[in-house]
Amino acid sequence: MEKYEKSGKSIPYLIQRKQIKNTYFRYRNGYLMITTNPKTKIEQIVSFMDQHFDRFYEKFERAKQMELDNEITLWGTPYRMVKSYGKFSYEMIGNTLYVDSRIDDIIKIKHEIYKHEMIQRINEVIPEVNRTIHLYNISPVQIKLKYLKSKFGSYHKKNKEITLNTFLSRLDPIYLYYVLYHEYAHVLVFNHSKDFYNLLGDLMPNHRQYQKDLKKIAIL
Repeated sequence: MEKYEKSGKSIPYLIQRKQIKNTYFRYRNGYLMITTNPKTKIEQIVSFMDQHFDRFYEKFERAKQMELDNEITLWGTPYRMVKSYGKFSYEMIGNTLYVDSRIDDIIKIKHEIYKHEMIQRINEVIPEVNRTIHLYNISPVQIKLKYLKSKFGSYHKKNKEITLNTFLSRLDPIYLYYVLYHEYAHVLVFNHSKDFYNLLGDLMPNHRQYQKDLKKIAIL
């Protein structure tokens, strides 16, 4: 595979020669596929790319974004997403997630999947979490789900409820445990004092590493 560079920008490309009359430019998995006649000179292709570089680069970047839009990560595992029209539902088969939806907005579809994944996973982990907090005289509270842009979770003292960011369904499940224990620690200690971290250490002894990791993760 070659790479054409101009003005600090670059486009990876691959030339495929077939018995055809014309030359075709198509975008494939992060590179530009150029299909052309065996007699077409490389200089002709490069010259054409140079003349139309800005247009090629714009379409190349747009194609890359579309590829990213068709990828989804759930619980630390990336999947290729294939969409069909229909009542909302989805299933994972191998590394592919097949989703039916009547809407076309990929972002909204992903957010809906994140929410469904969170509901399923919370139902699995809550019994264990409840057993742990019970040891420290912390009572379970209502848990709400929402896609948040600036934090992974929060505890609302007045309403006695925890809000979890559905973005957590993109990460390893251990971070869901951490956020749950973090917010439950706030039930007894509302600030981030030494007492709070001592309690969090009791609830989840290895919490510091996960707290450190989350600080490096951008919510997208």
